[in-house]
Amino acid sequence: MSWGLKKKIRERLSMESGTVYKEHGGRLKVCLVYPNTYSVGMANLGFQSVYMLINAIEGCVCERAFLPEKDLLQEHARTCTPLFSYESQTPLKDFDLVAFSAPFEEDYVNILKILALAGIEPRSAPRSSWPIVAAGGVAVSLNPEPIADFLDFFFIGEAEGAFEPVVELLKESRSGGGEKKDTLSRLDSLDWVYVPSFYNVVYEGIRIKEVVAAKGAKASVKSAKTGDLSKAPVPQSFVYTPQTEFRETYCVEVERGCGKGCRFCAAGFLYLPPRMRDAAAVLESVSKGLESSGKVGLVGTAVSEYPEIKEVLRRGIGRNATLTLSSLRLDELDSEFLALLKDAGYRTMTLAPEAGTERMRDIINKGITGEEIMESVRLIADAGIRRVRLYFLVGLPGETDEDVQGIVDLSIEIRKALKGGEVNLSVNPFIPKPCTPFQWHGFESIDVIERRLGIIKKSLGKAGIMVREMSAREAFLQAYLSRADRRAGEIILAAADSGWRKAMKGKEAFIAESVHSARDKDDILPWDIIDHGVKKDYFWKEYQRGLGGKTTPPCDVGRCSRCGVC
Repeated sequence: MSWGLKKKIRERLSMESGTVYKEHGGRLKVCLVYPNTYSVGMANLGFQSVYMLINAIEGCVCERAFLPEKDLLQEHARTCTPLFSYESQTPLKDFDLVAFSAPFEEDYVNILKILALAGIEPRSAPRSSWPIVAAGGVAVSLNPEPIADFLDFFFIGEAEGAFEPVVELLKESRSGGGEKKDTLSRLDSLDWVYVPSFYNVVYEGIRIKEVVAAKGAKASVKSAKTGDLSKAPVPQSFVYTPQTEFRETYCVEVERGCGKGCRFCAAGFLYLPPRMRDAAAVLESVSKGLESSGKVGLVGTAVSEYPEIKEVLRRGIGRNATLTLSSLRLDELDSEFLALLKDAGYRTMTLAPEAGTERMRDIINKGITGEEIMESVRLIADAGIRRVRLYFLVGLPGETDEDVQGIVDLSIEIRKALKGGEVNLSVNPFIPKPCTPFQWHGFESIDVIERRLGIIKKSLGKAGIMVREMSAREAFLQAYLSRADRRAGEIILAAADSGWRKAMKGKEAFIAESVHSARDKDDILPWDIIDHGVKKDYFWKEYQRGLGGKTTPPCDVGRCSRCGVC
């Protein structure tokens, strides 16, 4: 094993606080792996939370591993050193469970790179012995199929209270000398565990003809949901290090879920119903964060809707802290809120109109009028904040060039309202996602997206407004991985070895048809086996309402049953 690699890891560990060290003897050994670099992984609150949840389980030890940076990858190759964990520098193949946290589809290729680096066979079928290889996280909870051939099982949904039974079953199986197949059969008894090898998928062109379940396998996988957030620890930067993408920031989750029903937003539907954390627990976590850092990031799906958000800001300001919010709704802003945000260190407001015309905002169910947007901007200007970052989407269902021109016009109007302030845009192509009303819609053509991005950049460049965009080709790849079936596995495996361009060679027509084609109402979708609580019929009705430009009111939590979650 390379001493240089060990030294680098130990240097990083020396800068951490909150790291958990346990002896391995007599414990189930879990390696939690983030399929990207250390600085990216340690900024992910879900990864941090699962690390602490597993380590809190009796008779279990959880350590971490990450995709090495380029220079460390070269050292691994030079010294033939297999990938090892951070805490004890144990090779991944010596653990009982190798569990990937996968929030983003783009990181699927890194999962295979990591398995290769660890000396673990990438395909599930030939692996007859331990370790068991699993994955959880947002991306695979939405659609696990693209990497189904590589994982022994998937954990679907939220970990609090639901990961303990997984660990207990693995402990029983490990201590009893259970074989892999028997272990997976035991795990399949849990509603939220998906064992892909128990299902055979029959294809017809780009579509699925049928899914045949093995005898005894369950018909659907029910996503794990934490009903009462107060019964679980507040997710936060349990292991604090300055070496993350959000440097010097201690993150705290204040709420989970959003009931606004934006039709493009997977997180909004995945985390239904909206749930708020106890204010006392949040304030305690913020205070803990301020002991480590002068900056606290408040995280959630709709943070500005947290009932106690102003009180949390006041407490932080009283301790001379800088606070940031991961999401702000335009229609939640008022003069008092903006004054608090400015005192908390805000110099740039990040807002997401998403579309430039009211017609398009109705299609996506954004629920904000042009006048409401401009009133919020006037309040921002009155608060003395002169920099605004705007988020927009292009390629949305029903979008025309006039709607794209609306993005230009709205951005210029906002800049005027800021009285000479600075406006920057982030414009991304719309990507149809599972677990949304737009899951049936095709991805817009690359030519159309590039032309519309060009309209925005050219027009706003003349106005002195800077525009950053995700490339249409990058979005095309994400659109493929988001809605792909398990036939994508061959392409991902090839990409891990030789890059995406070579991996896709000869398959361009099939991939393009998969990406751009709309699906029919009765089509079997690759992720149909996953039940997040929202009825498929509801998604379809919302899709049709969207195409018709009709809006739907926000969730009335606990008092309606229209989507099926409550």
